[in-house]
Amino acid sequence: MTAADSQTPTPRVQLVIGIIRRGNEILLVREGLGADGEMLWSLPGGGVEDGELMHEALRRELQEETGLLVGDPVRTAFLMHIDSEQHPSAVAAAFEVGEWSGALAPEDDDIEKAAFFPLPDALKLLGELDSATQREPIVGYLTGAIAPGTTWLYRNRGKEETLVARW
Repeated sequence: MTAADSQTPTPRVQLVIGIIRRGNEILLVREGLGADGEMLWSLPGGGVEDGELMHEALRRELQEETGLLVGDPVRTAFLMHIDSEQHPSAVAAAFEVGEWSGALAPEDDDIEKAAFFPLPDALKLLGELDSATQREPIVGYLTGAIAPGTTWLYRNRGKEETLVARW
């Protein structure tokens, strides 16, 4: 490491993901998440900005991506720590949101559409995500196969995604 490297901190990525339910339906957003940028359905969420706490970022991101006003999280669904070449030591936290209001009206240009889906349909759409890192924790939590608050550790190199540990 050079002296310049030690003075320039490596940016860390923190992400928040929201789970909004309406009865037996789950809210998904359609955006360019595929390996070649194809439009796929996933849970809404995004990056935590400097100076934001996770619950503040969650409210902001969900409003931008869905148009909904949301309250504070009621449960931590799962945590992910992902080490990849592009984003070393990225952390993502998914939260259940209990209270929300408003109408679906995405304001984020990256979001093509937001819609509620019955859980079986949502699981099918989420199963189409190219990345195991994006797919496995979400599907595991929503199916009840994985307990709330489970932590997932992935190491991603190129197209190889390795689940290192889970507890």
